[in-house]
Amino acid sequence: MLPPTLAYVLLTLTMAIWGGALVTARGIHELAPPVGLTFWRWLLALCLLLPFVWRKLPALRECSSSDRRLLVALGLFMVLGTTLSVTAVNFTTAINATLINAAQAAMTAFVAFLVLRERLAPRQVAGIASAFGGMLIMIFRGEFGALLEIEFNWGDLIMISAIVAWAAYAVALHRASDIPSGDVLLFVIAVVGVVTLAPIYVLESLYVRPMTVSGATLSGIVYLAVASTVLAIHFWNLAIRSVGASRAAMFVNLIPVFGALFATAFLGERLFAYHWVGGVLVFTGIALAVRKPA
Repeated sequence: MLPPTLAYVLLTLTMAIWGGALVTARGIHELAPPVGLTFWRWLLALCLLLPFVWRKLPALRECSSSDRRLLVALGLFMVLGTTLSVTAVNFTTAINATLINAAQAAMTAFVAFLVLRERLAPRQVAGIASAFGGMLIMIFRGEFGALLEIEFNWGDLIMISAIVAWAAYAVALHRASDIPSGDVLLFVIAVVGVVTLAPIYVLESLYVRPMTVSGATLSGIVYLAVASTVLAIHFWNLAIRSVGASRAAMFVNLIPVFGALFATAFLGERLFAYHWVGGVLVFTGIALAVRKPA
């Protein structure tokens, strides 16, 4: 268990990494189909983790059958969420996908309430509202008339499924009492990802489109595997077990803030006033949600 302050620092760093991952994925989406990109991401992560965890793997034999089922479930939730989110943006607009992803904090809190009976204090409700308001300002560039033009499609439904999977993962992880260390858990998730995605990847390559091998594709996979998967998910696991699923999920709203900053720095996009206003509201919402009562 980490001190809350350190957990919040790791959560902020994690959101910065995931914000960069969105910029990276956007840059190679025409070269890498969703399942193929996710498969190679998890396979590389597995190879990177193996030298550090192989001595610990025999201890998994001592896990009870219920613990093993929980590990598999955690792996499926995480892999399903990452795969669905990459798939969703192939069928829906960025506005719709980002708006739906902003609901992840509320979805996690709702799942935590159903499963763990975690109730939200009024200040936490206010924090969620503030962060969500900031998200709306950034998504719609301060022009809320765009809300009337949203049309949901299959991509929207896939994105909703992704945040449900992530919410289930966060709550299940927080609820677990006897699971391996973070590096072993991440290795197990990577194994689940490779095993479950391999046959789907073969079908995608044969009947949809194959992976285009290029320097950009390889660089993107390396970033997603090392930073966005190995480091970020390890930090995410530590933070959830330290501060809880609902509070950790509030930091997801930082992803578009960092994504906008990285897009400005690396893609030449401009940062407008609505980004700053939305960012302030997001940070305010997080502060309200994670602050301990007097």
